[in-house]
Order: sequence, then structure tokens, then C-alpha cells
Amino acid sequence: MDGQRIAKSEGSRKRGWIIAGAAASVLAAAYLTTCAWVSGKDAILPNVSVAGIDVSNMLVEQARDKVAAAVAEQSENITFTLAYEGLSETVNGGDVAVDVGQSVKNARQIGHENFFTGGFQFLSHMLGASAQVPLTIPEDDPAMTGLVDRMREAVASREENHAYEIKGDRLEMTKGAPVVTIDWETARDQVRTELQTAFEDALADGGRTEDTFTLTPTQSKEGEEPDFGAIHKELCAEPKDAALDLETMEITDHVVGIDFDVKELQEAYRQAKGGETFSIPVTVTRPKVTKEDLGGYLFRDLLGEATSEVTGAASRLYNVTLSANSCNGKIILPGEVFSYNDTTGPRSVANGYRLGSVYVGGKSEQQPGGGVCQTSSTLYYAVLHTELEIVERRCHQFAVGYVPDGMDATVYDGGIDFKFKNNTDYPIKIQSWTYDSGGRRYITVQVYGTNLTGRYAVPTKSVFDWVSATTVYVPKEEVPRGTLVLDREQNAYSGRKAHTWRTIYEKDGTKVETQDMGGSSYKMRPHTYYYNPADGDPTTWVNGVPPTDPVTPVDPGTTTPVDPGTTSPPVDPGTETPTDPGGTAPEVPEDPGTAPPVDPVPTPEPSDSGLKPLDPGSMAG
Repeated sequence: MDGQRIAKSEGSRKRGWIIAGAAASVLAAAYLTTCAWVSGKDAILPNVSVAGIDVSNMLVEQARDKVAAAVAEQSENITFTLAYEGLSETVNGGDVAVDVGQSVKNARQIGHENFFTGGFQFLSHMLGASAQVPLTIPEDDPAMTGLVDRMREAVASREENHAYEIKGDRLEMTKGAPVVTIDWETARDQVRTELQTAFEDALADGGRTEDTFTLTPTQSKEGEEPDFGAIHKELCAEPKDAALDLETMEITDHVVGIDFDVKELQEAYRQAKGGETFSIPVTVTRPKVTKEDLGGYLFRDLLGEATSEVTGAASRLYNVTLSANSCNGKIILPGEVFSYNDTTGPRSVANGYRLGSVYVGGKSEQQPGGGVCQTSSTLYYAVLHTELEIVERRCHQFAVGYVPDGMDATVYDGGIDFKFKNNTDYPIKIQSWTYDSGGRRYITVQVYGTNLTGRYAVPTKSVFDWVSATTVYVPKEEVPRGTLVLDREQNAYSGRKAHTWRTIYEKDGTKVETQDMGGSSYKMRPHTYYYNPADGDPTTWVNGVPPTDPVTPVDPGTTTPVDPGTTSPPVDPGTETPTDPGGTAPEVPEDPGTAPPVDPVPTPEPSDSGLKPLDPGSMAG
């Protein structure tokens, strides 16, 4: 029987495949069960650390607290230095905005990226495999980007050991000399990685860490053309004016604009001999406002000012002071538009304003904020003495008296605003305050800025079409017979129109131009007298004496106006003829104003704070 083979039966082979398949199914099921368990597991896998800090089997919140505590304890001990050919810039680890939350989330993601690989990663970590996640530093972290930017400026400003440099209005280059350029985008990524390593070293050692990273430049070979585009990017800049930072109240640096023709540089390079130094012209653009200029010129000149007398009830005086305080110290940067409504905020009781007289539909009534139009009008009058651009201004329904006709500015919450634009190259500042002088209350508004030319503005006006206040009689049962009672709440106003101009002069008095500031139309409001209806219409009284016998009351709706007066044409202030001064003021609440025009009065200096205390007891009268 030697050599005889005994064949296995077909049934035995099938049983083997079935057993193997069953075993594989069991293993697959077990693995999928493990994957599902890992997928639903909230804790971080075993043997996982964040920058050397063990966070194994921790929940995200626990790991975040542990890592955050370690970073807070050690970050101040980290000193990171960026170096390049003798230059260095340093940042402290405490200034770097480490994103601990994202770092821990990245640690939690290990084993959770893919359902089918999660089981394998878990098992491998159980058997000793490990993983470390670096601390996350945002790409736009100010400390990191500032470090790179400071080094970039230092490299660009240093002239020695350069194959090219800016000298005055020329760019000099030596052909054949090693040309050094740095890829600053790559450098920023390298610094971010090195900072992460510095944090890992500090957290692992628990002591002070001083890490230095040296930039490696891209250096061209002898005879090889440099990267002209990179040179242009390194040397050129857009001009930038110095500016006032309103948050820090510090003046930012200006930037001198540099530009040159890349093709011209390339062509000059190709025509030059080896070792030869050549140059091309550079366009140098100085900014309009330098740091030195702004520091010396800031708010040095009084551009315009105005003063008006404040009268009326104590609540009105209070509102004028409150609105003046809101405007005091307001800074408007070049190109910005000042809004009176935005500056004072809503004139409401909640914001401290008191009831004062306003116009509603031609009638006077009490509303919060009555009086604030005197501040806006005095400010407008001050701005008329400057070259600042008027953006929005409306006149009152009735002439106010505390500023010249045509030079007032009414305002109303949510409807009418007074706006002007800072069209100068320098910031301007408003100073406004109320004060007492000679037993009277005044408001003064000053506009400070920088006037390099010495120009000044003079506002003028023409007032015409006067309409005298008429008289009307209104029956009222409460009035004693034989008497007339004047309505002292609805004061009478003469109607008229006004046109305003602003003439600009050079420092030596030479006229530059006359600007048409538009027209104003003020309504007439009559004297209103109340009489007892039993006395009859006062217009029928003989010699102004009411009859002694009762009479039939006349229709109270009839009134007899007196002579409305005469009108006169406008006076031409210069070479221009006034046109239609505009329509009637809108029928919205506005400050009526009660003060007559006043002569110029001495303007005392503001107090140390620049504000008048809001003492209602001192404003009576």
C-alpha cells in the first residue's frame, strides 16, 4: 500500500470552511462591538497626552481643567526668541493665546475619527501604543504674528549685509552678490510649530524654558537671478497716515510709501556686469500726516466757537447742560461723520432728561429733552465758523432767538438730526459746557483741530419776508368778564425767512469762496387772548371796552387778525442773490427756545473737568 493516497471526503472540507467562517464571524462581531463601544465612549483613550500632560481615560472637561492649570502655571516661564543674523525678537509664553479647549478636543478625537478603525486604535493603546497631541496655537494669535512681523520689520530696515537696499529715492543692487530673501509665510508656520515644542518642553520639565529659533533664509546662488517679486514685496509698502487710537489715546506710526517697477529692476540686473552695483528710481510717497506731525498738531487750533444765552425753566437749563456734557470731549476722526442724536443718545427720562417745552404741530407742550436744540444750534453756529462739511441740518418751525436766524439746527429723536463731517486730515474735538456769568446762564461750544493753512470762515445771513405776529381771540368760560387773558405758554413769534452763506478767507484776508448754506423759513405764531364768551367778540368792543349788557356770544371759531405787517426783500450779502430758502420746517416736536439774541459775552475757561455740575438748584430762573 506504499505510496497510496487517501482522499479526504468532500464533507470534511465543507465542515472546515464552516468552522473557519463561524470563527471569523465571531471575531468580526466582537471587533464591531468594540468599535461601537469606543465610538460611544466619552473618555479619551488610554496612553494619550496633550503636550506631555497625561489625559488618559479622562472626560473632555477633566482633561481641559488639567491642561489649563498646567499651562497657566508654566506659560510665564517660557521665553521664546526668534533670531536672524544678529537680530532677535522675544515673546513670553504668557502672552500666547493657547487654545486648551481645542487641544483637548483633538486628544478626544483619537480613536473617534473612523468607526471601523476605532476598535483597533483602542486595542493598540491597551497594549501599550501611545499618542501625543500638541497644544493648539491659533494661526492668527497676536503674540505669535506680532513676533514675526517685528522680525520682518527689523530685517527690512537693516541695510548692512544686504545685496540690495533703499537709499533715498533709489534702489541699489549688486549683481552677483548673494541675495537673501525670507519666506515669511513659511516662517510664521515654523514659529508656530516651535512655540508648540517650547510649551511641551516647559510642561514636561516643569522649569524655566528658553527656546530660540533661527530663521533660515532662501539664498540665491552666484549668477542666479534673485526673486524680484519677493524683493518688491519685502521693500514696498503703501503710505499710511499716523492716526489717533481712540481706545488707547495713543498715536499710531505712519508708514512711508515705497514702490518701484519690478520689470525695470529685472532689466537693469540683466544689463549689469557681475559684481557691478546699479540702481533704479524708487517712488517715495510720504503720508499726509506723520507721527511727529500729529503729535505736535493734535487739537492745537481753535477752528470755530459760538456762545448763546440759556433761559427758561430750570428743567430746560438742566437739559441744555446734560446735552452739552454729552458732546464735550467728543473726537471725530478724519472722514468720520458726527451725529448729534447718536452722541447724546435718546432724550428720555431714563437717560436723565427732564420735561421741557417742545413744538408739536405748531403748539408748545412738555416733553423729555426740551432745550437740547439749543446745544445742537450753538454747535451748528460754531461749525459755521469752520470749513467742516455740513451733512444734515434743519431749521426750527419758529425763530429761536438764541442764535442768529438761519444758523439754528433743530433735532428730534429718530427723525431729524444734525450731522457734519470731518473733512480735514486731522482729528477734531468738541468742547462744550454751560456756565454762569453776570447772573445769566450761557453755553459755549468750541471745535478744536489742526489748521495748517490759517484759513477761517465767516457766516453771514439775509433775513426777509417778515410777518408780524397777529392777534387772535379765543372764548373761554373761565375768564372773568370784562378782561382779556394772554396765553403765555403759546408765545407769539414773527414769521420770516433767512438765507445763510459761509465765506472762506485765507490767513491774509483774501476771499477764497462763498458757500451757499441754504435757506430757513420760520412760521408766524399769533398772540392769543382768551375772553369770556358773554362779553362778545373783543373785535366788536367800542374803544376796547366790553359792553355792560349781556350779548349773544359770537362764533368762537371766528378770529380777526390784525395787520400782518409788511415784507422786505432779502439783502444781498455779497455777489449772490438768495433763492427760495426752502420749505416749512417739519411738524415734529422740537425745542422752541426762549432766549433773545445776545451780544457777545466774555467766555470763561471750562473747569478742570470741562463740565458744569448738574445742580438743579443752581439753574432756577
